[in-house]
Amino acid sequence: MHRFHQQLREFVSALPRQQGRAFVFATSGLPAPRLGPMVRLLQGKGFEVTDTFSCRGFDTWAPFKPVGGIRKGRPDDSDLAAARSFATGLKRPV
Repeated sequence: MHRFHQQLREFVSALPRQQGRAFVFATSGLPAPRLGPMVRLLQGKGFEVTDTFSCRGFDTWAPFKPVGGIRKGRPDDSDLAAARSFATGLKRPV
């Protein structure tokens, strides 16, 4: 439903305020995920959000379930290569 799972939002909300670095990573069937709310939630807990990444993913949300879902085969090889590149970039010192 265009947002991160409630349990993940609750987990981040329950974190004590601290300093640290974080990133936001998501997949989405349709449409592209809204990363901003999670970024702001993490920033509100004192994290520096160093980067974000999203790509399409297989989705069986309610209206798509009867047809077997959408974005079958996603993430695909090019998505995984982009995710690897993203992760490699996270390892660089700030």
